Amino acid sequence: MRLNIKKILSKTLAGALAGALVFSTGMTITWANNHADTTATMTFDEASGYYIDYTIGRAKDDDTSGYIRGIWANNDYSFSAALVGANANGGTTYYENFRLWRYRVYPNDKFYMTNYVKESGYNYAAMKCESNYASQYTVHFAWSPDSI
Repeated sequence: MRLNIKKILSKTLAGALAGALVFSTGMTITWANNHADTTATMTFDEASGYYIDYTIGRAKDDDTSGYIRGIWANNDYSFSAALVGANANGGTTYYENFRLWRYRVYPNDKFYMTNYVKESGYNYAAMKCESNYASQYTVHFAWSPDSI
């Protein structure tokens, strides 16, 4: 009796693909719990001392990346943003005692933001935003503490 290697490999591969198909039909997409966008508008004026601002805190449900999307800005200016810890939903006490990843955000930019908020023991997050220009300008953006 002679073995046909091609037939054996073909049947083995077909079985593996069939098993993968059956396995994949039972899988679903998992969404982070708090990935809905919230919009914010901030006005910076470095000459008057207003060059940093924060959103209010939101629940940080898991250790996924945060998300930010620039919507518009005067003169299409950019601003710098980082996800920081916060004390509560709607909270205005902020924690930055861990490595912050800063992103330069222009209108129409989208970033999934690396952060260590949840890993540092915080259950709430806020967006810290900083001016990139000496002139007065306003920015508008959407953000979420968790991503999909």
